[in-house]
Amino acid sequence: MRILPISQKNYTNFRANNRWVRNKEGIKLYKTTTYYFRDDLNWEELIKYLCEKYKDVPKVNFINHACSNGLEPLSFLMALFVHAPECVKKFTPIIAKDIDEQNILFAKQGYCGASSDDFLRINKLTKGSYKNFLSLKNSENPEDLFEISPKNILKDNIIYEQGDIFDDIEKMPKENTFLCCRNFWMYLSPKKQEILAARLGRHFSSGSSVLLGYLDTTNASAHRFLEVHGFKRCPVGTDYVNIMYSKV
Repeated sequence: MRILPISQKNYTNFRANNRWVRNKEGIKLYKTTTYYFRDDLNWEELIKYLCEKYKDVPKVNFINHACSNGLEPLSFLMALFVHAPECVKKFTPIIAKDIDEQNILFAKQGYCGASSDDFLRINKLTKGSYKNFLSLKNSENPEDLFEISPKNILKDNIIYEQGDIFDDIEKMPKENTFLCCRNFWMYLSPKKQEILAARLGRHFSSGSSVLLGYLDTTNASAHRFLEVHGFKRCPVGTDYVNIMYSKV
């Protein structure tokens, strides 16, 4: 994989956006893995569940921490438009944050490379309507087949900011917040995992929700710590991949 300088387009293949972020001593801190419609979610089931759960709520605060280069909030937004267009206004703008400055610069820039397999995934999960949301053209990067960039219908509904979830918790609305904070807990020590879950439990009111990723329950214990601190697993369809918890 090759990361180009910030001043140029982000030619990173989004299925391989997994550069290691290191500290000043060169020690690995975490990886930035992401891609469109990551397969540890059943997107249609999740969107339908969210719309039903918050059907009587006029506005939901959708916050996506550890958003990497933005492909996850873009996927969520496309899924909303495809499966529940009537709910888009309720869940937007999505506030997408990442601790890494370079990730946020890439997200705001919008460009990324893609293979034919990536295109097929996007086409399938948008039910063939990808042209409503994304611009595709042949890639100048020989490692990729396509270059993809989001259209204004997506860009206008996502706000990207650099931020650390530990610094941000008390700034989040207590009520009716849907917090997506997935697949980064394994980079935290068990003590920090518990501290994060405890602070979320103290801060959020009943009805606010936390969405985890597959790696948060296999390579970390995020789900157990959330349960200890006042969260209950949500029955999101029948697919095990939707790991969502609501504050009781």
